[in-house]
Amino acid sequence: MEGVYTGAEGRFDPFDLPTPNVTDETAHIYPDADSTADYDFSMINNYSDLDYSTWEATFGTNYQLDSSAGLYGAINVLDLADDQPYVYGDLSGSLVTYSAGMTMKF
Repeated sequence: MEGVYTGAEGRFDPFDLPTPNVTDETAHIYPDADSTADYDFSMINNYSDLDYSTWEATFGTNYQLDSSAGLYGAINVLDLADDQPYVYGDLSGSLVTYSAGMTMKF
């Protein structure tokens, strides 16, 4: 059996960039008055609050049939808790996988 817990947090501090200066020479780059709105980063700190935790565990077993053959099986469990959903919505969820097989020595 083995397990891992991961917690992650991250966010932007508020910042702002100067609006581009539209002159006669750069007017062709900004053809309409609203084109400079793409440079408004004043609210980015409200949309960058990353906060999630992950539990991952593996439960497995091996059984030796004889000196050259064995069987194994495992269950892997992954659980993600999105504690601050934003942009893409709540990404919380769980995943369980199973594996089984046989080993042979030659």
